[in-house]
Amino acid sequence: MMQLHQLNQLAYPNDIEQTWINSLKIGDTLCLIEEAILRCQTQHDTLKALIEQKDISLFYLKSDTLAYGVNPTLGTALSDDEWVHMTLTSDTNISW
Repeated sequence: MMQLHQLNQLAYPNDIEQTWINSLKIGDTLCLIEEAILRCQTQHDTLKALIEQKDISLFYLKSDTLAYGVNPTLGTALSDDEWVHMTLTSDTNISW
């Protein structure tokens, strides 16, 4: 069962930050949207560790990389249509 976690903020309060990290299960998908795309720069090592330790898939919106002027070196870019499809076809969707 694929669980999709969507983050839309650069940072959350510590308790929420720990909750979403701890809720990731092996094989889950993490999608960075809106301001959360900046995590690819500011939290690169944390994201890389999550990918390796929990075998998660990392995605982000290509439109957000253009809007925020970043070029992530982790994860896979999605078009808006691909993001909508992923959201609709995931078994569970959690927006943080």
